[in-house]
Amino acid sequence: MVNTYALKKTLSQLATPYFIFNLILSFLHPILRFTPGICNHFSDSCHLNFYEIEIYLFVVCVVAIKNRRCVNIESYLTTLFLFAKAGSTILFYKMNIQLTVWYCIINIVLMVVLRGPVLEESAEMKYFVDQTLPDTVKSDTDTIWVVEFYSTFSRTERSQTHLRALSREYTHEYMKFGKCDVLKSEGVAELYGINSSCFKTELPSIIVFEKGLPVIQ
Repeated sequence: MVNTYALKKTLSQLATPYFIFNLILSFLHPILRFTPGICNHFSDSCHLNFYEIEIYLFVVCVVAIKNRRCVNIESYLTTLFLFAKAGSTILFYKMNIQLTVWYCIINIVLMVVLRGPVLEESAEMKYFVDQTLPDTVKSDTDTIWVVEFYSTFSRTERSQTHLRALSREYTHEYMKFGKCDVLKSEGVAELYGINSSCFKTELPSIIVFEKGLPVIQ
């Protein structure tokens, strides 16, 4: 039986400018490619060629592999948006260079203007963005904080499951758990000596804070 409350809550979380505009941009290429009157300006036919089919299949396979252990719809869509827009950029380049430039500009503007949604906090887990983590651990020195650092590109399924289980069992007044998205918290990873580079990533990484200082990593 469908949980209507959970469904409405999920839909309300997705009905934001961030998800709506990213969804449009992710599927803008097939929209333009199959729309009569528009596709004729970029190609002699409104049908996909072999190269475009290859790119579509590649994106579908990558998204399916990356999301095979996805824990929520937000994470699934974030990965979908990333690879769908990358594939669209390649396909737009084959269609029209000016269209590609405008597509990239719109993506950059929206990335700056529209921030991704902050995950909903619970009694057992706090989500940190911006500079809230350093401020929190320094001001709350009586509490031991166990914080996982992660990003969209890091594989967090296993550590997330373990951390959630630990937080439910051990959270109390003097011990709390949290997660920090390094892509939304500029400089925080470097502050604690974590390499967040896409080429040599150390994510996910867990740090234990005691009296405002990292003691275990």
